[in-house]
Amino acid sequence: MTVGWRAVLASAFTLVMVATPAWAAADVFSVPDSIRQMRGTHEDVHVLRALTGGASLGEQRFHASVDHDRLLLDIATHFTDGEQWDEHAEMDLAHGYRARSFYKVGRRNGAVVAEQHVDFTTGEVSWMHDGIQQTRSFTFTPDTFIGPMLGVVLADVPERAARAASLHSVVFRPDAEVYMLRAEVIDEENFRIGNASEPTTKVRLKADLGPVQNVMFASYIPTHYFWFTREDPPEFFAFEGTLGSGGPELRMIPQHPDASTAKVDRTDRATRAPR
Repeated sequence: MTVGWRAVLASAFTLVMVATPAWAAADVFSVPDSIRQMRGTHEDVHVLRALTGGASLGEQRFHASVDHDRLLLDIATHFTDGEQWDEHAEMDLAHGYRARSFYKVGRRNGAVVAEQHVDFTTGEVSWMHDGIQQTRSFTFTPDTFIGPMLGVVLADVPERAARAASLHSVVFRPDAEVYMLRAEVIDEENFRIGNASEPTTKVRLKADLGPVQNVMFASYIPTHYFWFTREDPPEFFAFEGTLGSGGPELRMIPQHPDASTAKVDRTDRATRAPR
């Protein structure tokens, strides 16, 4: 990992939640100078392992680049059962992170089995599931993100005074909905992978449905966990949760833990302004 996101999970955060209006005010996520001044293409590879038993479920390849004030993310996820996800996401950086567009296509044995497209500038959302194409229009708030964008913006949470933040997310279950999420630091720990160890900050991400619905539906809402390095700035290191609606529970970990985000790209980082 070279930039701070450790393969931001390819729509991994397709959360399965009960519907709730996006009612609460959410936070603005600032862009660190290290991202604004990023040059070239940054790549990373993560492996997917089942949470129970640790069996290999696939791998994910992540590419990020910055073109003027536009952050471009390309993610390819290959599963051992033959399914493949290809995703492209764009965010504007001029006035804090702002989602611009997202596209995902899922294939099995070469055939397209699912598509998702979100135009954050117009609010138009379309998706294909079980061969049926659907569309819907939303009015997005500026703090609305999706899948691979979350691992980018949440890197800001460990450095906040409150060590917590709120945001909205577009979720396909498989129909599109918007939910309020709450991210908060819950621990600092050494994340171990084999013989390697990385000092990390653990962030929990869960739905924020309001006082009543949080009590009523808490047991039905999956919680996701992110680990960020304790570097300056913090960098995405690992993820634990459910991939896709009804997908497997897994951990996403660096392919080469001995070359973690805290230990590579020192030359490139030295050319960038501090956060």
